[in-house]
Amino acid sequence: MVIVGGGIAGCALAVKLAEAGFSVVLLEKSTRFRDQVRGEALLPWGVAEARELGLEQALLAAGGGYAGALVACGDGVSYHEAAQSAVDLSKAVPGVPGALNVGHPDACEALLRSAETAGAQILRGVVDIEIPAGEEGVIRFAVARRKRRLRCRIVVGADGRRSAVRRQTGLRLMSSTPRTYGAGLLLGGLPWPTGENAGGTEGDLHYLAFPRETGVVRTYLFWDAGRGNLVSGSSSAQDYLHLLSSQFLPDGCDLGGAAPKGPCAAFPMNDSRCDHINPPGAVLLGDAAGWSDPLIGQGLSIALRDARMVAETLIWNRNWHPDIFRGYCAERAERMRRLHISASLATELRCGFTAEARNRRRKWNEEVQRDVRLSGPLLGNLAGPETVAAEAYDPSVIRRILALGEY
Repeated sequence: MVIVGGGIAGCALAVKLAEAGFSVVLLEKSTRFRDQVRGEALLPWGVAEARELGLEQALLAAGGGYAGALVACGDGVSYHEAAQSAVDLSKAVPGVPGALNVGHPDACEALLRSAETAGAQILRGVVDIEIPAGEEGVIRFAVARRKRRLRCRIVVGADGRRSAVRRQTGLRLMSSTPRTYGAGLLLGGLPWPTGENAGGTEGDLHYLAFPRETGVVRTYLFWDAGRGNLVSGSSSAQDYLHLLSSQFLPDGCDLGGAAPKGPCAAFPMNDSRCDHINPPGAVLLGDAAGWSDPLIGQGLSIALRDARMVAETLIWNRNWHPDIFRGYCAERAERMRRLHISASLATELRCGFTAEARNRRRKWNEEVQRDVRLSGPLLGNLAGPETVAAEAYDPSVIRRILALGEY
């Protein structure tokens, strides 16, 4: 078994398969994981997946910690006021205390060590990956300036959005048109309440914040894509802090004392899909197989669900027949369909900056107290998209929510 990609999905799969006695070689491009502004909040259904994979303790040991509350402020409601009615994240999945916030580089390094401890062979600094056409089960690559060739029964593509495995096997990725830009920056020097994740829309910005046990907080900002990149160049961190200063933050969080602890980067926000993720002799998972809009923070949970399902499929079906991944492909297609709907709705609700959009948010907050179906797609982001009734994703429900902004 060769796994291409040592991120969350690839390492989680390597741990599970190596523990089950499989011969696993994991190929990773980087020699050291660095902060690249990735997702750092594992929502409750993703925590349940981490537990199923036996990885929760590794993530906690890597500096992860739980946030049991989600403070939703903005539209004139201060952080202090919103904290009085914060969402209790411990109620999303039985037994899970909330969202697990952990640094992405730290998590990847911890899971890579776990895979190595379990018996996987780890090769870092891998480049020039090639999967020759007509040679099923063969992969070529270079490491330490030496060309290598391996033969295996299945190549797993867990190598991210620019997946070489996806490209080499001729699979096509279809991406949506970005509606927002998103930027991220890790900050120190802010006395943010450790157990409280936060989000809010004020003016023409939406922000998210995920504090960590180590005393830093990962923050994100989102704005309309038509404005372009607002935080590029040498002044990106200063520009970012200026934008963040317009949002409601916890009492005592003075951005004047905030210190950037990593790079500031911005990207167009969109989602994507592959019609086929299981070409002959290979299977894709994580972002390589398509992603949901990062606005709803599902990337880590998706990666762990993918890893668990692929691992269980391989462990339970040792004959590895050609259509072995049919169940995984079907489940993932429906899961991602639902998350794409949820992301589109979340964009309308959170990243609408007009008077109509503000009116919609206000009415939605009122109506959802009377009709829980109106929160269905967004509840699935916390508990898992499969836990919500299918009708919650029906176009008629979405239209009803969007019509709330009409005067």
